[in-house]
Amino acid sequence: MPIRICIYEDESFRRFLPLTHLRPVFLMRSGILPLYQRAQRFFDKAEFSLAARHNLAGLIAAQVREYPVNIIKREEEGEVLFLSGRIRDFGDLPRLVHESRISTAFRNDGEVVGVLFKKNSLANVPPLATQNEYMSAFRDPQNSFPDCNTSATLYGYPWELVADIGSEIAADFAHLKPTFPDPEGVKLHRGAHMLNEDEIYFGAGVQVSPGTVIDASHGPVYVGDNTRIEPQVAIFGPCYIGPNSAVVAGKIAGSSIGHTSRVGGEVEESIFQAYVNKYHAGFIGHSYVGAWVNFGAMTTNSDLKNNYSNIRVSQSGESLDTGSIKVGSFIGDHTKFGIGTLLNTGINIGVCCNIYGGGLVVDKEVASFSWGNSSGYVAYRLDKALDTARRTVERRDVTLSAVEEQVLAAISEGAEAVEGLTSFETDG
Repeated sequence: MPIRICIYEDESFRRFLPLTHLRPVFLMRSGILPLYQRAQRFFDKAEFSLAARHNLAGLIAAQVREYPVNIIKREEEGEVLFLSGRIRDFGDLPRLVHESRISTAFRNDGEVVGVLFKKNSLANVPPLATQNEYMSAFRDPQNSFPDCNTSATLYGYPWELVADIGSEIAADFAHLKPTFPDPEGVKLHRGAHMLNEDEIYFGAGVQVSPGTVIDASHGPVYVGDNTRIEPQVAIFGPCYIGPNSAVVAGKIAGSSIGHTSRVGGEVEESIFQAYVNKYHAGFIGHSYVGAWVNFGAMTTNSDLKNNYSNIRVSQSGESLDTGSIKVGSFIGDHTKFGIGTLLNTGINIGVCCNIYGGGLVVDKEVASFSWGNSSGYVAYRLDKALDTARRTVERRDVTLSAVEEQVLAAISEGAEAVEGLTSFETDG
């Protein structure tokens, strides 16, 4: 009987803001696959569910149609494994789960990585249940969940996702390679140059123009279906370009670019969620960029200080040492940058911001719904911001959903909805 696995989010989503305003951490990505799909590498026969904040359930369901959200269905005699959506390295966890004969809480350095519910702990949990009912069973004094240490680790901050781009693209590519279909309709111009072709994959309908160089000498390159690569493009692996994208003149290196994006200029070791428009010259490096972000021409960020010291990032007013000398920007969904905008190192910029003026943005943290630049910000009116968001998505034949509008409205009002979070932490 296949195990039921529930990928869940917890209170730590706040460490990934503003990127998690509109998604749980498990919908973020480091390589080719979003985090929630990586569990399939280790539990290939499992059935999956997702558990997240209730206000995001509709947004998640629209993106992940194959998994139920906030409903966990198991067979009468089945067992359920809750896995943190922040798992970075699965380590020995799959083996420990397989070998466990009792309900168990798996921990690394005190943090819960996963909880296994065996039959004896599920007497009061119906076959069709929510994450709250499982949390109640976990806290029921009649049940026992001894701790088991695991080498599995968790992501703690978004810059750790950026740091893992190369290794995760390589791991995802190796995992997916046996399943790659024979692509149809690929148009590869004879004037395009490929290095280490065995580590390059083109999806169906990909077009590669003359004057393009794709170099997989230092890692694989995956180009998704119906993507167009124009002349004078250099792509250096490990690199992922999502489907329905366009890459124009420039250099893309060590990056994970989400679907339906337009990318040009220079992008280095960065993650673009989806629907990102960076069509013009300018540099973005060591950054995580949310969906529907637009970079005006020559928008450029710094990812290295002149003295090569560690870069600090501000999260909800707290200054944090990233432990890295290369950290760029973390940019929330629907944010726009005017031409010539310059971003200092380690900047955290919220959702639905409009930043312009052609100067250097030095603020370590820019609140969501900010309009202006470091010389001064005013509140971006919700009605105006939503109108711009609607116009933006309609240009890609997408409709801004009522659910997303409601979530954005709550953010603009500072009303953080956290109902539906899963926690297996214990007091003391």
